[in-house]
Parts: sequence; structure tokens; C-alpha cells
Amino acid sequence: MSAFLALLAALSTPKDFAYRMQVDGTGDAAAYRVTLPLTVYQKIAHPDLADVRVFNGNGEQVSFAIERPVAGTIANAATQLPIFPLKDDSEATLAALRVTIESGKGAINFQSGASKSDRINTYLVDGRALDLPVSALRLEWPQDAPDFAGRVRVEASDSLSDWRAVAYAAPIANLHSTADRLVEQRVAFPPTKAKFWRLSWAGPAAPFILTSLFGEPAKQSVDALHETLSVTAASPSTKPGEFQYDLGATPTVDRVNLELPDINTVVDVELLSREHPQDPWHTVRRSGFYRLKSEGEERRNGLVTIPPTSDRYWMVRTDPRQGGLGTSAPHLVVEWVPHEVVFVARGAGPFYLAYGSTEAKPAAVSLAMLPKNLVIVPASLSKPESSGGESLLGTPFPWRTPLLWGVLIVSAGLLGWMAYRLSKDVAKS
Repeated sequence: MSAFLALLAALSTPKDFAYRMQVDGTGDAAAYRVTLPLTVYQKIAHPDLADVRVFNGNGEQVSFAIERPVAGTIANAATQLPIFPLKDDSEATLAALRVTIESGKGAINFQSGASKSDRINTYLVDGRALDLPVSALRLEWPQDAPDFAGRVRVEASDSLSDWRAVAYAAPIANLHSTADRLVEQRVAFPPTKAKFWRLSWAGPAAPFILTSLFGEPAKQSVDALHETLSVTAASPSTKPGEFQYDLGATPTVDRVNLELPDINTVVDVELLSREHPQDPWHTVRRSGFYRLKSEGEERRNGLVTIPPTSDRYWMVRTDPRQGGLGTSAPHLVVEWVPHEVVFVARGAGPFYLAYGSTEAKPAAVSLAMLPKNLVIVPASLSKPESSGGESLLGTPFPWRTPLLWGVLIVSAGLLGWMAYRLSKDVAKS
């Protein structure tokens, strides 16, 4: 019976779905990636995207996976920075240091008083070329430099007068053996932003001169690209201080905000949501929102992060006794990271993304077995067009209940017939 029901629920052609979109920008690649637009979330029948499919030009379903991009980090390339060796490190020498900054040319000149020795124990570094915080400095010296193992102190400054230490005694090594070489030339520290840097040997100075120095910017967090939808409240509100909203779609919302109608508004809000109009409300988040104007500048709160939810219906609940909003309804702003559909381009094109069916069951698969170096080519989607029609988005006929009742009626009739036959046999005997 279960196999029969699964067969009845199987959907295998584009006509089994209300809408379809042609995949544009395909060629001879093995796999493609498309991003789902808002129009898909507006007509999808299942918030978990169970009614999404990909078909080729022959109407055959191809393997596909549904992914939701996540935030990540990027590492910027290291930048070579101007370095200025200073002879001697006595207080008199450092106090006699004169600096001329040529801002127009982006240059910096150092002049120092007479030095008592020729050893170089301190280096000044011009880091103004970096706009990002630095998390490491990489030191370079000649390939034939003699062996050395020591420690270096790193300080940062924005004025060349007030220095703050960021690394106190970082190990530096340039050691050789018969077959091996041990080199430690990178000094790491917490991300720090500064215009100038100072390196000083903590102990005996290295028997070589640094030839160059590179600043490594700290890794930057990259937020996943979000889409935004602003919704007006349904009118009239059911209760004072409550405003209801219908997104008209089921994207996986993870950030919300309120566009407050009046200047100088501060309000404490309870955000609630539900999947269907008949479902009970459940609290998503409590948060404060504000819109203020001071000295000609308007200030608003930032986006509020919430647990991801695909609920379509929302409510903003406030306490009218606090007078935060009055009777004016704010706009509800929701943001989400669009899902991506990755599919294998089996068969001839054009390829279509089909969606919209209350009867559909999940069909996405894992494509983790694809080679790591396989290039998945980004593609785009055309405007939606009708495929199987809007009727596929209607409430599914509850055929399981009639089927069960039919089975029970047939079973009861069969038992009655067997009882009748049995009674006749007993009467004859």
C-alpha cells in the first residue's frame, strides 16, 4: 500500500507544477547554480521547498540540491610597507628623531641625530597605505643571512609619539642545518589599526638587516547576501497596540526591522509569527525599536536578528499604555538569504525550474559527491510562466481519508459475508 501511495504522489513532468522558469546562461558546463527570486517564495506550496524541481528540454527531471548560503570570511593580500631602519635605540637617539610627512606624495622622511653605534635595533614602518586592521607582520631578510634566533617587540601608533605594544616578545628565527632550514618570520597579534609601527629587538639584535616587511590585513567577515521585503500592516488592527502583516511569501526570514512612522519614537515590541491564519501565534523575539532626531541628524536602530523562520503571517504587539506607537502602524521589514538550486545539466536544454504543487514531496538530493574542483557556473532565471496552472496550488483533496473509509467498508462487508456463510453452514449441519 505504501508503495502505491508513493507512486500516486510521484511528480515527474513540468505540467505537475503550477509555474516554471527557464534557466538562462547555460552552455556546456556540467552543473549550474541559480538563486531563487521572491516570485518563487510567493507561489511555493511548501515552505521547505519540497515542490521545487529542475527539468531538461525533454521534460526529464535532473538531479538537484537546494542550498542556503552562509556567512564567511575573506583574507586580503599582504601589502608591502615602507620600512626605515634606525641605528642605536638609546633614548637620546629616539628623542632626536625628526619626521617629515609629505601627505601629498604619500611619503615619509626620517632624520635622526648622531648615532653612537652602527647596529640596527629598531625599525619604523609606515602603515598608512592600509585601511584595514592588521593581524600580522611578515619580516623579510637576505637568503644568505646568518643564523639567528631571538624575539621582537611590535608597537603601534597614529602619531609617532604615543606607542602601544601589540606583541611583546614574538619569536623570530633563521636557522640552518645540513639538510633543513627553520624560518620563523611572521609576527601575529590581535587585529590592530594604526598608521605607524615600530619593531625593536628584545635582546641582542639580529646580525642582518630586514630587507622588507609586509602587513597582513585581518580576515573580514562577509555577510551572506540578503533580500529585503517591506510590508504594510493589514487594516484595521484587531486589538489596540497590535498590527498584523501578511508577507504573501514564505522566505526563510532571519532579520527584521520596523519602519516607524513618527520621529522621536521609542517602543518595546513583541514580534510574533505563524505559518497559517488558523495557527496560534508564537513569539519570535522581543526587542526595542527607535527613530530619533537630534541636532539635525536622524538615528534609527539596526536590523534585529531572529531564528530563521518561514512563517508567512506576522504580528507586531506593543503596549498601548506606553504610548510608543499610538494608532500609526509601522512597516514591517524582513530580510532573508535566498536559497540556491544547484543542478546537474543532464540531457539537452533548455532547462527549467518548476515549482508550485501541494501534492509534491521532497526530491532534492545531496551533491556532495561532485568533485571539489568542479566549476559550478552561475545562471539566471527568466520570468515565471504558467506550466500546470494555478489549480495545483489549491488545497489537496483529502483522498487518504475516503480511501481508508473505503477499505473499512469493504472489510466490514467481507466480514459480514463470511459470517453469513458460516451461519448457513452451521444451520445445514
